[in-house]
Amino acid sequence: MIDPVRRFEHSHTTLAKLAQEVSEIIGADPSDRARHPRLRKRLIGRLDALREQLIQHFANEEEALFPFVRDAWPARGSTVDRLQDSHDLICGSLMRLAHLAQHDDAAFSDRRPTLLGLYERFEKAYSDHAQEEDALLEELGRGLDGRQRGELAEMLRGL
Repeated sequence: MIDPVRRFEHSHTTLAKLAQEVSEIIGADPSDRARHPRLRKRLIGRLDALREQLIQHFANEEEALFPFVRDAWPARGSTVDRLQDSHDLICGSLMRLAHLAQHDDAAFSDRRPTLLGLYERFEKAYSDHAQEEDALLEELGRGLDGRQRGELAEMLRGL
């Protein structure tokens, strides 16, 4: 059995790598206008990959992890509520960022401030979420017994 807490931690590693790649593309030197189409194409690809990974990760949280935590540790309900609420902000900012990159030829030139602002909004929301979720996962990692790990793993397997 794959440890369900480690599964979430591994997912965070993948998400962080994708977010870093997006950051590097957006942070590329804007003065080389000849590179803009290539950068935009790479950005669109990385944003698509990040979106798909986030949707899967959030589904696993909302359909397995959060109900499990609410049931096993009711005192952590407010943490789960904050984490779940942040999903909408993260997804919304990522969707807006992807839309700009995909539909606006000037995303790396005249509309660069908008692109940077949208990424900063996404980055802050995602970073805050990840920190709080890491703390919850650390607590779960220390506190779950074998039966509870099996129960959570089974919930994840059903998705």
